[in-house]
Amino acid sequence: MIKETEGSSESGEELLAVLGLRLRELRRTQSLTLEMLAQRAQVSRAMISKIERGEKMPTVGILVRIAAGLSVSLSALLGEQAQSAAIQLQRANRRSHFRDPSTGFEREAVFSPAEGDDIELVRHVLPGLQSTGQLSPYPVPTRKLIFSPSGPLVVKIGDETFYMEPGDALRFDVTSTYSFSNPEAAPVSYYLFMSRQRIAVIPAP
Repeated sequence: MIKETEGSSESGEELLAVLGLRLRELRRTQSLTLEMLAQRAQVSRAMISKIERGEKMPTVGILVRIAAGLSVSLSALLGEQAQSAAIQLQRANRRSHFRDPSTGFEREAVFSPAEGDDIELVRHVLPGLQSTGQLSPYPVPTRKLIFSPSGPLVVKIGDETFYMEPGDALRFDVTSTYSFSNPEAAPVSYYLFMSRQRIAVIPAP
């Protein structure tokens, strides 16, 4: 059976509204107060409250920290997960998008993971001379494969820096903070394939 994912091309206001509702739902499902999530995510209570009320679009760095505080993936926080199916088709015109208001960084979900799945493909676009800023590790062990087909990219992983030329690929395990930077004036587009380790749940005796 083939199922199509339910991504959409929302406007910024629609995305913020959906994000706010999703964040509140995840927080309350885990019985977390604003203060508790703020402490776990290292994000101010005021910021989390503004996001939930649809008043403030966060940066990608803040989103990653909130996702880590909730122990979910960034895609799950953005509500991109599709229904489970043996074959999935995700239409190009129904992909979800996120735009960082401070840098113009764009994230497009090329292929969102199904419920319980462990693979994902996203496309990033970084404007000239911009950076994602420092991003936090994920709550679940994650491996990333980066492919930059047409432009240079600087990737910092912990204390190491890698300068990618057009056509280069880089794979790494997300065990420390990392960032992506565009050293050129023109925008750079690159792809990230992500795989996440499934954690086995051991039933109580």
